Amino acid sequence: MVFQKFSIIFVPKMEHRLTIIEQACDLFLKHGIKSMTMSDIANHMGISKRTLYEQFQDKEELLEACLTAHNQLACDEIRRIAESSEDLITIMMRMYARQLNDTHQVSKTFVYDLKKYYRRIYLQMEQSHGERLDIFMPLFQRGIDEGLIRNDIHLEVCLWLMKSQFRSLMLDDFMPTDRISVSEFARVIILNFVRGIATIKGYKLIDESVEKLRGQ
Repeated sequence: MVFQKFSIIFVPKMEHRLTIIEQACDLFLKHGIKSMTMSDIANHMGISKRTLYEQFQDKEELLEACLTAHNQLACDEIRRIAESSEDLITIMMRMYARQLNDTHQVSKTFVYDLKKYYRRIYLQMEQSHGERLDIFMPLFQRGIDEGLIRNDIHLEVCLWLMKSQFRSLMLDDFMPTDRISVSEFARVIILNFVRGIATIKGYKLIDESVEKLRGQ
């Protein structure tokens, strides 16, 4: 894979490392991992391979740093949204918009490569995603208290079912993503989830949030 070469960037060492992580993460997510070489990343950034290897001993170490940073950013944003004073439905729809954005950024090739060639890192990421449930469960209780979330369903089971649908979407060839976009599947999965756990009182807020998102 060939990238346009840019002029060399001179930045402080730590900032340089963070810049590499940010740009390498974008490349991995878009193009996959196996086809992306350290030379590709260095050329894309306009730095030498030597400079890249001074920061990371190999592609696996760079990949792990990328995913750790990406996961931390995601968790920080989820917590920031969750800690707002808005009602639970509005919070969930903001998370819905974020999930759609993430789906646009991640290629199926990336997920396939991660699972097949970097199993240890893949399992670490799966564990970190499971830990995010600890953020959502208190939120759901808040939604129940607000009268927006049903109290007659097993919410943790619902979360795992939604997670399994996303795994099937990114890992399997069963869904016809050649004629229906991954983002459209993701949109329906999330909306069905939110509507499925909401009360009648919550439906109105969901519809209002969907209209706002369409207008953006």
